Amino acid sequence: MNGFEKKAQISGAVMKLSYVSLIAALSLSTWVWVQEGRQPSIAIWVIRIFPLAVFAYSVFKHQLKGLAWLCFVALGYFVMAVTQSMSPRALMINHVELVLVVLLFCSATLFIRWHARSLRQLTETQADAESATESN
Repeated sequence: MNGFEKKAQISGAVMKLSYVSLIAALSLSTWVWVQEGRQPSIAIWVIRIFPLAVFAYSVFKHQLKGLAWLCFVALGYFVMAVTQSMSPRALMINHVELVLVVLLFCSATLFIRWHARSLRQLTETQADAESATESN
């Protein structure tokens, strides 16, 4: 296991944990800890969860292109979380959502980088081994 593979493994675990935690936090803020002036609604919950749920396969199967799109979608959640966190009616769960979105974005970005480098190193190592056996 090379250095990038170990880093990718750690960032992948953080990414999965923050992904599941963000979905849970969004669900809780929709159903349990509702901001003043809002009503719990299944339509709102689906609208908030669906864009994240689309990327479940990419998160758990380590598809780098899908994770890159997840990072792009996470920026929308970041904007929403900042707006809610700075509201005069902000609840603690809104701040938790903000932290989880930042954690998801950073860990997914680092996972993409380190996993790609790990794959590149593995390919280079295999190519070097093949060229060494051919020259013998």
